[in-house]
Amino acid sequence: MTKPKIKINFCDNDDTFVKGQKNLFLEILQKNYDVEISDKPDFLFYSCFGTKHWEYTDCVKIYYSNENVVPDFNECDYGIGFHNIDFDDRYLRFTEYNMNLQPQIQNRRDLPDDLAGRKFCNFVYTNSKNGEGAALRMEFCKELSRYKHIDCPGKVLNNMQDAISPRNGDWQQGKLDFLSNYKFTIAFENRMTNGYTTEKLFHPMMANSIPIYWGNPLVVKDFNPKAFINCNDYKNFDEVIERVKELDNDDDKYMAMLREPVMNPDYDFNVYNKLEKFLTHIINKGNHPYVRQRNKFIRLYERYAPIRDKGMHKILYLFGIKIKVG
Repeated sequence: MTKPKIKINFCDNDDTFVKGQKNLFLEILQKNYDVEISDKPDFLFYSCFGTKHWEYTDCVKIYYSNENVVPDFNECDYGIGFHNIDFDDRYLRFTEYNMNLQPQIQNRRDLPDDLAGRKFCNFVYTNSKNGEGAALRMEFCKELSRYKHIDCPGKVLNNMQDAISPRNGDWQQGKLDFLSNYKFTIAFENRMTNGYTTEKLFHPMMANSIPIYWGNPLVVKDFNPKAFINCNDYKNFDEVIERVKELDNDDDKYMAMLREPVMNPDYDFNVYNKLEKFLTHIINKGNHPYVRQRNKFIRLYERYAPIRDKGMHKILYLFGIKIKVG
């Protein structure tokens, strides 16, 4: 049976979804359509890493990102992201952990007792300034290190060299291998935003290290609250540190937490079907964009596009139009 033909394109990409030859959207669409990558697409997928999408006006625009940037429905027709947004059929919540966590992560009952004898805690960060969480996690690390030494292989508070591979190649597996040597991992987001849960939480869980988490106030909607230390549950860092000490000094309590399922019982791991259904719904409606009311200054930008590479993004920022946040 002949598949319907569609013309699509990508720009301003987010590596979460589009990386090298691996393109999650393309993989899904090719199951049901004859897909052509075109300079004149009917459907444009774009993210928050640029402004080239402003040049496309006669197509359905689908925004996607797991960065801390809310979809602007004056710019896009549909949005995909981590925020807890309800906007009819025009938005899908699809997070980075949806793509990384598999059902088998729930089966931790048989983890060996000797995991309670690993090194104490680690702190892996390269950002010391971006977001209020950057300062808070440094403060927390310094406070907790008064109890026991914490290994810090990243650029921030570095006290060990060459512990993790650089951020290229299979760096993620190198990070997971490193985290697996520790009982605890300091897991603070850059910012506290509803719905914003990144690899800072789920990487330690994948490595069987208990996260000490600060961030998403709604994190327990998906993640089992018994499987990690949630700073939102405590009045201050002193109380958090007392909880860490309690688990560190009681192997039975530590292993009880470590063996808890990572996600809540009602968490749906079948998220790819949701994404496929969402994309198919968009495609089947055809190239019929919603009316988009753009900021006048953005329309001036489009008119004077040739000067884009001469610092126009800085001018936009001065006028309160932020290309990327967080």
